[in-house]
Amino acid sequence: MQTPSHAVVSLFLWRKSENWKQTLAVVFGAFLPDLNMFLFYGYQKWIGTPEETIWSTTYFEEHWQLFFDWFNSIPIYVALAALAYWLDRRVLFLIASSALVHVLCDLPVHNDDAHRHFLPFSHWRFVSPVSYWDPQHYGIIAASVEYITAVSMCVFLSFGKFAKSVRVSAGTNLALYVVVGGFVLSLLMRRWL
Repeated sequence: MQTPSHAVVSLFLWRKSENWKQTLAVVFGAFLPDLNMFLFYGYQKWIGTPEETIWSTTYFEEHWQLFFDWFNSIPIYVALAALAYWLDRRVLFLIASSALVHVLCDLPVHNDDAHRHFLPFSHWRFVSPVSYWDPQHYGIIAASVEYITAVSMCVFLSFGKFAKSVRVSAGTNLALYVVVGGFVLSLLMRRWL
């Protein structure tokens, strides 16, 4: 799934967040498993790696895969959430739980880019027949379902009776979805017409 969709799903699940601190914890947790991907991409661009090389070769190098997989470890987020719950640290619990939801949502939609979600206990990867992005693995269907679901959740959260922090966060995501969706649609229409 795309990172903004993870934020929307987590906002939807923790829509009863009471303040900005809790809402930001939920959003940060949803972003956390992908944080290393943004760092990786920024670093690769900074050192001048060509775009095609980044995603076709460098991304799949073993040391980078391990770096990504540690940020997508179910046992780590479960342990962190349990510890936060036990210590009664609400913000840390929201971060860990939101990250865990992200990883669980990613598990069924990664094909050749599947993570080792059970580190440090196992290096096994669930290679799904479905990809959230690859058209050769139902990516167009998966992306469409993700987009429609995320936009629907954004509308519900933006106009529902929730804390201002939840409404503003969802509204911001909704605006991004409308802009990006419109851009993609205009590209498709140019191609088809």
